[in-house]
Amino acid sequence: MFFRARQTKLSLLFVLGVLLIVSGFARAAGVRPLVIEMNVRPGDVRDFEIALIPGLEEELVDLTLYEPVQQLSGNLVYQLPTNPAFSATSWVNLETNVVRVFPDAESKVRGRVTVPFSASGSHTVIIMVEPRPPEITVGIGFQIRYAVRLSIRVERPGLRQTAELDEFGLQPGDQGQPIVRAVVKNPSPWDYLVEGEATIRDAERRLVERITLMSPAGSSSGSQTTRVYPGSMVEFLGEVTKRLVPGEYTLRLYFRYGDQGQIVKNETITIAEGDFAFPKADEIGAFSLSPEVIEYGARQGERKSQVLEFMSEIAESARVVVETKPIEPDYPHSLIDWIQIRMAGNEFELPGRRNTRMGLTIAVPRDAEDGSYHGAISVKAYDVLTDQLLTAKTIPITVLVGDDHIRSIEVRSISVGQGEMLVDLLNTGNVLIRPQAEAIISDMNGEFVGRVQLTLPEGDTGIIPLRSQHLEGHVPALESGIYQVEISITDAGVELLSLTREIEVTLPD
Repeated sequence: MFFRARQTKLSLLFVLGVLLIVSGFARAAGVRPLVIEMNVRPGDVRDFEIALIPGLEEELVDLTLYEPVQQLSGNLVYQLPTNPAFSATSWVNLETNVVRVFPDAESKVRGRVTVPFSASGSHTVIIMVEPRPPEITVGIGFQIRYAVRLSIRVERPGLRQTAELDEFGLQPGDQGQPIVRAVVKNPSPWDYLVEGEATIRDAERRLVERITLMSPAGSSSGSQTTRVYPGSMVEFLGEVTKRLVPGEYTLRLYFRYGDQGQIVKNETITIAEGDFAFPKADEIGAFSLSPEVIEYGARQGERKSQVLEFMSEIAESARVVVETKPIEPDYPHSLIDWIQIRMAGNEFELPGRRNTRMGLTIAVPRDAEDGSYHGAISVKAYDVLTDQLLTAKTIPITVLVGDDHIRSIEVRSISVGQGEMLVDLLNTGNVLIRPQAEAIISDMNGEFVGRVQLTLPEGDTGIIPLRSQHLEGHVPALESGIYQVEISITDAGVELLSLTREIEVTLPD
């Protein structure tokens, strides 16, 4: 459901919004939980409870029901319901809308969700918890507002997660740089997470660049995934950093959404001189690195030293900044906290056409669990005079700890179209895997149709624990109909999974 904003909105990117006001400073009450999730059926009645944690002074706290609206950026704004009778806010009843919170006692607010028999899909209600501001005196204070997200998922047979690609192409950014832009629309009754990437290949099918597509909201939070709500459209952007000489290129888009959904789209684009603002030729590679990848095994408590060598590829000096780079925030298999860069500060000047070395130490904690751990070193070179970014490179780091390694994988979905097969995989083990697969396609009479070799996309070296990636391979021409696919997935010659699925091939009219 997509709600139009017709009233004054509260722009809240996170579940906790902070409003600056002129008042005396007060320690506001807190709230828990900030997220309440319910999986229900039509007609269900569910109770919930919110705890108001006391501050330093007695406070009056207001609780108000809002509904979220998702913007094109992926951010949410909250508004009072414009038509309460048709809003999920009408399902929610609070025992009180005003609570007095005393300094020495936690207060509880109980609520009830009554699901209509006609309801289905995902619905979100925001319970805004607002301590009333103190009496205005002097100075600067803060009024804290908590947005408690009540997520209600109403199960009903036959409902599916679907997505549509509303826009897709290459366009100039604010400084003329090429930007891949795609807009994903959620026409289904369910909300779901979306992540995507794009690849650019030249006329000879050589990979030019692989680009991660992120929504503006995802970029702000450092997350590659964005939750798209029913009826909403969210744009995903990625900047092209490689220089594209005039000619034809293939722009390929790949999105995964929800539990098993995929979107694949290919476009042929023509680049003419002056279409985009590219860096100068000598700025494409201001430096090179050795090694380009760090990977080794270690025991708990072990320390490893590594030397990085920076080779200048241009005549001018450059300011080089070295930083650790996590896979994503709070990734369970992250090794970022293990890395110690052995230099004063995190930047240095790299003289033109000269080499410089830098050392780092990776210290594995004694209590680290067995498995593979991942992170990266980000290296950026800037012009000394203008501070313009010249080159950015990343050194992936993998450390394999211990011996108790679990290699397991889950097939999330299989799709066939546009002459290729895509198998979406989730690494459910505790170590990096480098899967390959063979698929045998048969018709419903059991007759052999074709064999497909499936590999990771060019440039990908593996799938790290708890992350997804797809295998791809060329498929022989198929007619519309139902086919049986037998897939065997291996890693270094060891079979990880073997399964049989039915797929439906539908040719365009």
